[in-house]
Amino acid sequence: MRRHPADITPLTFLDYPKKAACILWYTGCNLRCPYCYNPELVLGCSDGGVDEMAFLRERRGFLDAVVLSGGEATLIRDLAGLCADIKDLGYFIKIDTNGSNPDILADLIDRKLIDYVAMDNKMPSTRTWKLPGGAKLFDRFSLSLQALEASGLPYEIRTTVHPGLLEESDLLQMIRECEQLGYRGTYYLQYFFNAGPTLGNLEPPTRRYDRPLLDKYAPLRIGYRNFPEDRGKN
Repeated sequence: MRRHPADITPLTFLDYPKKAACILWYTGCNLRCPYCYNPELVLGCSDGGVDEMAFLRERRGFLDAVVLSGGEATLIRDLAGLCADIKDLGYFIKIDTNGSNPDILADLIDRKLIDYVAMDNKMPSTRTWKLPGGAKLFDRFSLSLQALEASGLPYEIRTTVHPGLLEESDLLQMIRECEQLGYRGTYYLQYFFNAGPTLGNLEPPTRRYDRPLLDKYAPLRIGYRNFPEDRGKN
């Protein structure tokens, strides 16, 4: 049986490029990122009780797109069926994913059930992050990136950054590895901000990144999101 989302963000112009979208937030995740600001979604596994299809039927003609997020979107039960139902209502669909389920992602692509993907890159390949079952996260991420690159589907790669977790050298390695796998788009760095309790009770950063160094040595264009030095700029 399909689970309903835990919550709905009814309108956003930031989460799907050039489209008015809503976000459906689902519970369940296969990672435990210390900076995650949705611990209730990561640790939860219950039906949220929100009727997403009734909401989407009411918003036809007002919204353009639906963002499926969490938690981890590729863990949504009957994800393909959910996407098909949303497509039947005429919406574009974006998936937020950590890239850990390349087979599911490839199936959605092959069936033309998604239109845009935002994929998180968590750490360089030299760091071992094992998924439940023992698979290495970077290996799964690499397969997902290759599937996206082969598909021609619009997508972006992004990393949530905290200077206490990832050094400049780590970020440059991550960007370089994605470039070597075929990615040619903007690589987005999303600065951690302390908006409340996080999964790992992470403390606020005590230093800023050396952005000129990153820009100089990164093989791809970097897009900076929510960096403290940019806040308040038009």
